[in-house]
Amino acid sequence: MIKILKYILILILIWPNQAISQNFIIDSLLNKICSLQQAQSSFYPHGHFPSQRVYLKQKNYVREDDNVFFTGLIVWTLQTYESRLTLANHKLIDSISKEAIKNYPLYRNKQGGVTYNFWRTSPSGHFPNDSYFSKRKKYQLPDDLDDTSILYHSSSHSDSERVVLKAQMTVHANRNKGTIYNTFREFRHKPAYSTWFGDKMPVDFDVCVHANALLLVLNQKLPLDETDIETAHLIVEVVKKDYHINFPQLVSPHYQNVSVILYHLARLISKQQEFGLLGIREKIVGDINSQNLIATHPMEKLLLQNSLLLLGVNSLNNIIIKETDFNNFYFFVANMTSTMIKPLKKWFAKSKITNFYYKSEAYYWTLLFENACLKL
Repeated sequence: MIKILKYILILILIWPNQAISQNFIIDSLLNKICSLQQAQSSFYPHGHFPSQRVYLKQKNYVREDDNVFFTGLIVWTLQTYESRLTLANHKLIDSISKEAIKNYPLYRNKQGGVTYNFWRTSPSGHFPNDSYFSKRKKYQLPDDLDDTSILYHSSSHSDSERVVLKAQMTVHANRNKGTIYNTFREFRHKPAYSTWFGDKMPVDFDVCVHANALLLVLNQKLPLDETDIETAHLIVEVVKKDYHINFPQLVSPHYQNVSVILYHLARLISKQQEFGLLGIREKIVGDINSQNLIATHPMEKLLLQNSLLLLGVNSLNNIIIKETDFNNFYFFVANMTSTMIKPLKKWFAKSKITNFYYKSEAYYWTLLFENACLKL
């Protein structure tokens, strides 16, 4: 399989527009993703996808982490392109999704609510495989909007659950239960969505979370309100002022990578019909092209090409990705100081002292799968 996958990467490079080669690539990538889905083990539940938590300030700190984040992203991405594929691949995606979604209840609100957590909730599975953080209750995370959005994107929920969720999103938005103090001054009074649902957690803005949340509102056909409009306005202002380019750690403390941020924004703009976000489409395309000139990591270049393709811009740039490139690319950041005031938040993010970085081989193959589907 490894040799086959090496040929897949060559095919992506040489024949990006030929349907026959693309179908072969998609078949092989789906089989690879399926092979990484876990059978029952002592740590990962059946149907889950592995990921790792890395602390860059401590040598050899790599821990297996059974968060639901990457499993949800994989299912969501596969389902997005399911209708474009052969019946056999359609059935394979359905099988992968069915086994993964069985685990979602493990991450549901511990009081039985409609929101979801990054880690298991009953009992709490925070910081798995860490002898210090996992034993201290103060490091438990509240449920969050990002994971909740991702799991709603990839599984079915009742109309009543969606109504309750929308109310929860609005209740925890900025200026309802508190005012944000760790962002740019011009955003402090915007009633935009917060990352967290916890009553004791300070308000926290992240434009990638905002993008996933607005997609949730649109895809689930939730009623639009002032919070949605203000969240969209915040995204527009961030882009117009280049904060996503110059201050990625501040506007997206849980992703921090410019290429990852652009990917989230492109995915939102490619789907949305409201909010006026189409007005920044050309700016985002220009930012992607500019970033592609300076990006050095092959996975960043893949995300940038996927972003262009999502926006309907043909991209024939050569991308060569080796499996070893997966090892030092981190899609998500667990930022323990994201709610600090702005100067401290910026310093801690850049120092990496309070950041845990996350990666997932299965999700990275899924991004390659997305690239192949977008070229069909």
